[in-house]
Amino acid sequence: MLHAILAAAALAAPSPNPYDIFARARAYWLEQKYPTALSYDVAVTVTEGGTTRTERYDSYYDAVENTISVDPLSDFERDHPVVPKGINLDVFALRLNKPLASPDWLGVPRITPTYSFGMAPFVPAPTPTPFNSAALVDEIRQEFHDPNPRVTPTPVPSGLSEIATVVAHNRDYAITLLGTDVVDGHSCYHLGLEPEREPGVFRIRQAWIDETSFATWKLVNAANFRLGPGTKIPWTIHFADVGGVHYISEEDASTAMDFNAQIFSNASFRFENIVAAAKSPLGNITMNGTIEEEP
Repeated sequence: MLHAILAAAALAAPSPNPYDIFARARAYWLEQKYPTALSYDVAVTVTEGGTTRTERYDSYYDAVENTISVDPLSDFERDHPVVPKGINLDVFALRLNKPLASPDWLGVPRITPTYSFGMAPFVPAPTPTPFNSAALVDEIRQEFHDPNPRVTPTPVPSGLSEIATVVAHNRDYAITLLGTDVVDGHSCYHLGLEPEREPGVFRIRQAWIDETSFATWKLVNAANFRLGPGTKIPWTIHFADVGGVHYISEEDASTAMDFNAQIFSNASFRFENIVAAAKSPLGNITMNGTIEEEP
């Protein structure tokens, strides 16, 4: 009997507003208090021909200047220096030897674990100004053009007959609630997002938002990165809390990808050893070659 009552109550309960869920998820990002500087490792893992390899890059993020420094020489390159063998010969414009593979399998990753993929209107400040959470959600809803059913239509001028009422919304996404899922142990709302304009800018296609805290635990992007080989394929992004702050934990390519004459059946970026730092231990570094970079 009790199960029947609970089931009936669940059916009678109104579905949560997906736009409100998304607005609260964006507010959650703005509540984060990141250190002014971070030191971390970016682990790049690829699988080629059944062989899986990982290389790590020492990285540093200055949240005040919004700059990223990366040591372009990975630990794998230090342990496995490339020694050219033989001579490449060109005969009648045909190369006889296979081009030497890049020591950086996906390019040098100039990325930060604080990136929000557009969930936040801007990168959260290291020490945000105190605010009212409810007021912030209302502000984000307005900025996001949430189709609030409580909106009052503009009155019709006197002397004109009202034929119909039209409410237009210049939204970034059309958002639907697809259901609920458990992601990494968290009960989440599962949202589907379709861009209303500029699909290359508004790239989120699915989002999993915590039912209680409204933290983002998983995203699927139609494309990822501004530079590098991962710009034209979908990626799945996972998040984790480190020291009570929300960071990206891993970014996984959803399809195979090719780069520099290599075909990778799997590829991922993982953030490790995230700690607050006083200043960059890397100094001034010149970046050459292919760079994997967020928008």
